[in-house]
Amino acid sequence: MADFEQYPFGPGPQGALADSYAVRRDKDPLGKVRLPSGCTAYLTTTYEDTVAVLSDPRFGKDLSGPGSPRMFSGFSLLEAPGMLSSMDPPEHTRLRRLLSGVFTPRQVNAWRPRLRTLTAELIDALPAEFDFVRDLAFPLPVQVICDVMGVPDIDTDKVRAWSDAMLSTSSLSEEEMLGAATEFGAYIAEMIAAHRDNPGEGLLATMIHARDGEDRLSEEELVTNTLVLFLAGHETTGTALSRSILRLLDPRAGYARLVAEPELIESAVEELLRLEMVGDIPFVRVAREDVELPSGTVCQGEAVIAAISSANADPAAFPEPDVLRPGRQAAHLTFGRGAHFCLGANLARMELQEILGVLVTRQPNLRLTGRAGDVPWTEGSLSVRPAKLIVSKE
Repeated sequence: MADFEQYPFGPGPQGALADSYAVRRDKDPLGKVRLPSGCTAYLTTTYEDTVAVLSDPRFGKDLSGPGSPRMFSGFSLLEAPGMLSSMDPPEHTRLRRLLSGVFTPRQVNAWRPRLRTLTAELIDALPAEFDFVRDLAFPLPVQVICDVMGVPDIDTDKVRAWSDAMLSTSSLSEEEMLGAATEFGAYIAEMIAAHRDNPGEGLLATMIHARDGEDRLSEEELVTNTLVLFLAGHETTGTALSRSILRLLDPRAGYARLVAEPELIESAVEELLRLEMVGDIPFVRVAREDVELPSGTVCQGEAVIAAISSANADPAAFPEPDVLRPGRQAAHLTFGRGAHFCLGANLARMELQEILGVLVTRQPNLRLTGRAGDVPWTEGSLSVRPAKLIVSKE
């Protein structure tokens, strides 16, 4: 058996991108890696190759067929059946069309005033010193996704615990991760049952109607995608906020610049999304036929993983890639490309823009209370972020 480097790579210090990406980008940009399942896959590391894979419909994401290469040998949320991100057309097209109407720029912009108000109220109520992760970065996205789904509230503590378990890469056994997914699924099924007689408004009502009234959605798809929307709707934004505020406050010149020039927030958010993405979510794609990429060929039946974080750090696309430079011309790939472009991209952008806008306006003196090097980070998780981040308003 060939000795390929094990993937996913662990993060570097303070959540930094693993050194392996830069090494491979220079020496073996489309080399193979070994996955936890024992399967192998090509790994894109350049911007050019990653764009090509993300945009090419000849790479499929449905791994349900016998013998398909998998990231993990057992249960994995990334490859769960019935999930939008694990589907190919025509099933993917059908489900995406059903969900996408809620995330249009017009609909998302209509939520801006409410988020602005929620953020201001929450910030004003916090003490002079607080944990940014626990007290702000996660509560706000939880409330936003509840509004989007048309659900008054959720059991945040349970949902956070289940989410952490399902995103674990090392700290929990497969049985524990599957147990968390089962409990989370049962919770979502109860929520759906409670809304069936009086669904109200919101995306959950739309999905229930598609299931019960139009038969455009299976029960499995209804439960699975509701679960994923709640998980991704708070986890990705909460992580991006936590990482972004740490970057802006260390050194603090980044935050001070936005205080002085709030008109830069929109372009700064794009740079923060490029630099501080959640972590590589290692979706496996399989070539339906031989595909020629800029750095080599992926043959029919072979697997490939598009390493978005590596592409976002490619100096060929982003000169001085480690520098936060609002107004860059090249488009980052954090939300993907092509048919699987992130459904919630507009929502995530809006949340980051509004929350940062309120922060720099109402708390111009916000700062870290200790050294950035002492900030604890999550370990053994697909979600790489500060575990705790104590900041001060004064």
